Amino acid sequence: MTPFRLAFTRRWLGILALTIVFAVSCVALGQWQFARRAEAQAAIAVLNANYDRTPAPVTDVVGSVTNADASLKWTPVELSGRYLADRVVYVRTRIGAGGIGFEQLVPFLDDSGNVLVVDRGWVAADATNARPVNPPAIPNVNLEVVARLMPTEQTIPGRDAPAGQIATIHVPSIASRINNPTFEGWYGRVDTESPETLTATAWDKPVLDEGPHLSYALQWYVFALMGFVGYG
Repeated sequence: MTPFRLAFTRRWLGILALTIVFAVSCVALGQWQFARRAEAQAAIAVLNANYDRTPAPVTDVVGSVTNADASLKWTPVELSGRYLADRVVYVRTRIGAGGIGFEQLVPFLDDSGNVLVVDRGWVAADATNARPVNPPAIPNVNLEVVARLMPTEQTIPGRDAPAGQIATIHVPSIASRINNPTFEGWYGRVDTESPETLTATAWDKPVLDEGPHLSYALQWYVFALMGFVGYG
């Protein structure tokens, strides 16, 4: 039997069908990797566009307290007012220089009357990771603060926290305990406090890259081609 006639037998038609399914699956996985690469590129573009901007008043940048425009991420904003120290909350299970710890979240009442929750930095945990150890003092004076906007995190079903702590930086949960209008779509990572307090910890500029998505995508396309080579 010639190879051409053999290819149209039931057995080899079945093998061809499996080869096509394999190739389509590989192409789909390649497209998925391209999509992930596009997401990484978009995140890098937002960081590069916003990180080094000149800080502007938070109300000028965000506008409405309900604004959740993702393109504002990393934008530095200015706040003038005071911390609501009695509303401090600690977010659990955060990785820092000393391992697992907390981050100190303090609502900041701006002179505009609006509140932005400010992350003042990482705090070490006790031996059981149950509570923060020696948390930094919260200034009880009027301050000028520069913070970088970060989108609120989502809640995790089934995960709770003791009083005074929170499982994720879910700003609406914190805002429900505050009487003033609060930017619920954002919190701020502290960059500077003036007068300088020495109790807040600024974050370094993150290094973002595309990752290996392009090479993985090309590999999946090669696998799709190899399926047909194997069939041949």
